[in-house]
Amino acid sequence: MRAAVVALSGAGLIACASSASTTLAPDAGGDATSDVRDARDAGGVREDPPPPPVPPTLAETGLYEDFAAKRLSKGVVAFDVRWPLWSDGAEKQRYLYVPAGKTIDIADPDHWAFPAGTKAWKEFRVGGKLIETRYVEKTGEPPIGWRYVAYAWSEDQATAVAAPGGVRDALGTTHDIPDQAACEQCHSGTRDGIIGVGNVQLSDGKTLASFTSLGLLPAVPAEYRVPGTGVVQEVLGYLHGNCGYCHSDVGRWSTARGVRLRLLFAISDPAKTPTYLTTINVPMSHSDTDGEPFIGVVPGDPSRSHLYQRITKRDFWAMPPVGSEVVDEVAAAKVKSWIEGLPR
Repeated sequence: MRAAVVALSGAGLIACASSASTTLAPDAGGDATSDVRDARDAGGVREDPPPPPVPPTLAETGLYEDFAAKRLSKGVVAFDVRWPLWSDGAEKQRYLYVPAGKTIDIADPDHWAFPAGTKAWKEFRVGGKLIETRYVEKTGEPPIGWRYVAYAWSEDQATAVAAPGGVRDALGTTHDIPDQAACEQCHSGTRDGIIGVGNVQLSDGKTLASFTSLGLLPAVPAEYRVPGTGVVQEVLGYLHGNCGYCHSDVGRWSTARGVRLRLLFAISDPAKTPTYLTTINVPMSHSDTDGEPFIGVVPGDPSRSHLYQRITKRDFWAMPPVGSEVVDEVAAAKVKSWIEGLPR
């Protein structure tokens, strides 16, 4: 289990806490902060009204009509995404429910809007055993119209109870279940609460059509093709799925960082993506020991590219900052190859 807190402002890549019970905020000085309690005392954390009460058990969320048999309730749809968040190799399954008679508003291809009553779940298994199931539900309108909680599974897999304070090293694994504040922190990087349900992540040639036939969407949206080919496409997709929900132009953290890693539907040229424009040869807001600012991406030189250095760490400067204690070596190798192939 890693427990570290980092917050960087300006054009910096931001890091969050990965302990199960720590939240962080942008730091006015642009440097690493200490515990979130110090940040709160200094006025660095926005105090929102408390979230609506959550169901005390997973069985009460409506995921299963038969909990013991793990049989899904009517209207709950299992799905996957193209560019999943790295979670140290944990097996994951996602589920979505949209109330009957309602559909997702897809008018803005970059920011889908969900009707009240929408629910989403994501379950995590380690070694085949259920560890946690995360739950989000839209109860009203943003920014406080969502409730978030993770449910911790019992050793015998018979029950799953709400863990609003998070759980460290759940069921004897190194997997940490996040607290409610950590859930809200990541999900606040979106315009309307759910991460991964949109054109970019669902454009796999079948899911958009399937969602439409099931009544979740009003019409089949245009498929989105991630810009580029080969390693360029792989890296842009990976950074979108693993970093773009915080490094974007919307949500709580939009003014706290200049790096933008979220893909936009209208942009088909890799060189015009926010990822290229805000990282390649762009100074970050923090510096090395000589006072020279770090550079987001230095073409041809991963060793001097701050983005690459951050994704290959699992310490104070780790990226992604939550949900991982093991470097995604496959993704890191692709990012390295991408940087090495960029024209100098």
